[in-house]
Amino acid sequence: MKSSNKVVILLSFLLLTIVILVIVLATLSPESDQDLYIRSVNDVEVVTNKLTETDFQQKLITKLKDEGYKPTGSIGYTIFSMEKKQMTIVLHGIDSNRSKAENYIQELTNQLSSSIGLGTFEVTILEDND
Repeated sequence: MKSSNKVVILLSFLLLTIVILVIVLATLSPESDQDLYIRSVNDVEVVTNKLTETDFQQKLITKLKDEGYKPTGSIGYTIFSMEKKQMTIVLHGIDSNRSKAENYIQELTNQLSSSIGLGTFEVTILEDND
């Protein structure tokens, strides 16, 4: 192989390596794991403070009772971030059309949570038959 071909191949390989390195570095997030953790903790604090300040749980229980549901008062929250929040509501007896009731409660909950600036929750309904 000629010396000029070796130089061209070497330069091509070097250029390809640089391009790949630039692409990889451009796709890496500038946030460290610690930054992401701190942001998540801050999101949880913001959500829990807003839940407390607005008396969200009591307002939701009152709305559910007004709509004929029988909440036990047990509501659990799982907050990963402002965008990903879950809520579990425990009710005594759900009417015969469970999926319709779950959809309605999901809409009712998210309407209330959005009105106070919390965004939406993924809502799970548990039935307490005691």
